[in-house]
Amino acid sequence: MEEIIAFPLILAILAAYYRTADTKKKAYVLSFSVVAGIISALISAYIRRLPNFVNRANLGFYSMIPVIISAVLILLILIFEKKIKSKNETLFENLLGAFVSVNIISSFFCYMPSFFLQIDSFVYYGESAVSTIVLFRVIGFVLAIIMLLLSLFVIYRTCMKLDAGRLKGILIFCILVRGVTQLNVIVSRLYSLKIIPKNPMVFTVTAYITNNARIFDFALMLVLIIVPVILWMQNIKITENYRNNAEFRKIVYNMRRKRHLAQFFVFVMIVNILSLSAIKTYANREIPLSAPEDYKLENGHVEIELESVSDGHLHRYVYEAKDGKKVRFIVVQKSQGSYGVGLDACEICGPSGYFERNNEVVCKLCDVVMNKGTIGFKGGCNPIPFEYKVHDQKIKIDIEILEGLSYVFK
Repeated sequence: MEEIIAFPLILAILAAYYRTADTKKKAYVLSFSVVAGIISALISAYIRRLPNFVNRANLGFYSMIPVIISAVLILLILIFEKKIKSKNETLFENLLGAFVSVNIISSFFCYMPSFFLQIDSFVYYGESAVSTIVLFRVIGFVLAIIMLLLSLFVIYRTCMKLDAGRLKGILIFCILVRGVTQLNVIVSRLYSLKIIPKNPMVFTVTAYITNNARIFDFALMLVLIIVPVILWMQNIKITENYRNNAEFRKIVYNMRRKRHLAQFFVFVMIVNILSLSAIKTYANREIPLSAPEDYKLENGHVEIELESVSDGHLHRYVYEAKDGKKVRFIVVQKSQGSYGVGLDACEICGPSGYFERNNEVVCKLCDVVMNKGTIGFKGGCNPIPFEYKVHDQKIKIDIEILEGLSYVFK
């Protein structure tokens, strides 16, 4: 969801400025643009889901072109607003409406497919649809939708309270900030296709913007803090004339409402910033693997006492192969007298390892919860199985088998 957080921010400011001089025609233009944008986003999401139907890098490149062009045209028409209006005000309104509409529809097509495709990520391969982790993903998705809608609503409502001159300056600055990452998509693709000649400076700049795209989102949100500050400052002192106490109370009430709106704006921005920084860092924190346990090495076999692994928890071991690779493997009691044994790696995620959470075995890389009953079998995100035997109340593993599996941990 972080990929589209900046999208509703720009959309709200753009819509608010467009409706500064409110008319029914403008409301229809915005409504049509949003509906058409949602339809185009659904089509884009469907196309992206089709296997081998379209090159996603090319689709991202071509879908960004109308976004950039319409943004540049909006900037030009805003900069030369007075000159155009002096000659033909109707022409200005028609051009602005057309460019705003194209920008909204193309932005939906470009950014929103990731939102719709996120629904496919609720349940991972081999995972039960009825589980706590799936419920948490659904709750997180719903909360993200709520925050996006709240951001859109509060920014639009707050910006509508500002005068056109100040709002125009904020809009121009925001389009420029957002345009940095948008233009970078175009330049990066042209550079990779060698249409732009190889140049160390171009590579360094595009790589920096790509790797630090969130910085520009933070900059955008910090700039938007100016909006509630302006609104608050405008509603501290009463500057309007009033004829009686009733009018005075009405003015005070309206000013109080605007200050509350400004406070809510700041709250929403703080939540958005925290979601992309502190909360994201906590959610993506590195989960350390548990320390390897001891075992005996006798007669060319790794020997593990059954008593030490009969508690239903995950037990991790490390065997150092002759080539220096540390071969990690795990043992889990599945049921009475039945054990799951496999590498601390899978065919999909590689040697990322597994950890235990709420008495469940979870893949560290993709966060898929393992069905303990399937550990020891091939497929999916299951630990890569290998031969072993149970004898004399011990799990015995031939070290030659572990030597042959050292390539997994290269």
